[in-house]
Amino acid sequence: MFGELFGQYLVDEEVISSSTLSDLLREQAQTRVKLGMMAVAEGLCTKEQADEINRKQQKEDKRFGDIAIEMGILSEGQLNKLLEKQGSPYMKFIQILVDKTNVESTEIDGFLEDFRKKWGFDKAELDAVKNENVGGYISAFASSSQPYVSNIAGQTLRNMIRFVTSDFYIDKLRRVDEVPYEALAIQHCTGDHSIYIGLMEPEGQNSFIAMAELITGDSFDRISHMVYDSIGEFINAVSGLIVTELASERLAMEITPQSFYEKQIIHGHGYILPIFFNGKEIDLYIAIDSDINVGTTPLDIKVKVDSSTSEGAENKPTVVIVDDSGWSRTILRNLLEKNGFAIIGEAGNGSEAIEVYKKCKPDVITLDITMPTMDGIEALRNIMEFDPSAKAAMITSAGQRSKVLESLKLGAEKFITKPFDPNLVLTELKSLVKEKYPDI
Repeated sequence: MFGELFGQYLVDEEVISSSTLSDLLREQAQTRVKLGMMAVAEGLCTKEQADEINRKQQKEDKRFGDIAIEMGILSEGQLNKLLEKQGSPYMKFIQILVDKTNVESTEIDGFLEDFRKKWGFDKAELDAVKNENVGGYISAFASSSQPYVSNIAGQTLRNMIRFVTSDFYIDKLRRVDEVPYEALAIQHCTGDHSIYIGLMEPEGQNSFIAMAELITGDSFDRISHMVYDSIGEFINAVSGLIVTELASERLAMEITPQSFYEKQIIHGHGYILPIFFNGKEIDLYIAIDSDINVGTTPLDIKVKVDSSTSEGAENKPTVVIVDDSGWSRTILRNLLEKNGFAIIGEAGNGSEAIEVYKKCKPDVITLDITMPTMDGIEALRNIMEFDPSAKAAMITSAGQRSKVLESLKLGAEKFITKPFDPNLVLTELKSLVKEKYPDI
């Protein structure tokens, strides 16, 4: 985030151009920071000393660090610390900035101080931005008198880094009472609090497509059900983590299925945190204990269920996958098929799950808990009545403890939490079929 945010400051101050910033950010990913620049930036040597070491490098077949130690400029401990920081996005950007533009290294401290003041960062917050430490800088961007706003923003950015891209920057949180949008994916968490968490595409951005392409690795020429589906699963991951956090405070919360809207207006008190990536803007929307109307006509998003059956199913443990998210079904199908399982059916809600189970009679059924039409709990109840020996693995978002307990009482044997941990998924499902398929 540092390069994007500090770079945009330099553009606004007309130090560099927008096209130059784009070039710098592209090169940043391929750059390894020079130890000499890092040593000067850390105050471990002067620029003159670093230049002298570089001259020696040209004459001798030795590394910068070895020469610096021989000359008594760096200790081994100092060198090791520099090597640990060599992948720092902050140092990479500064090095490229000095190498590729007219900005002098002696000007950097002055620009950084002005940048800090313009954003209102204290020193610790600026260090957090440099070090990509979300927890250290999020309160500087997403400060609110309402509880949990900063927590939700922080969880969203951590998931952005984990599942989408680390090449983004954010603007300050702002309060809104009415906001139009091009597209919206939103989830409502109910219980001791009413919390709405959503991602919103402003007009003319096409940011849903750009984000979905980064999440899935696929290309989309238009906004489709799969685009909404992948954005919805991202929101679901954030909601699950927030509900888990609230559960540690002894607050009871439930997650409802995601909703999707196009070209409408949110009415009611909420907050927007702008996120910028790949030249696009996508807005995080948060409303807590607020009477809001997110839209009047939701989209009917349903990704087509894959009806294909894995090859060689007769010699493998069979699985039916049930999830309203086509993206989640695809992840599970690919993972299980690569590891000795055969997928013999899929379903997108609880009602379909019951029908597919009765038809296929799989060794294992995975059941997402939060689904429209009929949730995984009710589907499990019906399946266990039909087949008391059924082996079910429940798919849960983090924090759905009450649902987990209810599933246990009904006969579920395993629980898999989203976002998926592939090793855990395989361990849990293999344990369900080990007796029948000892070689799995």
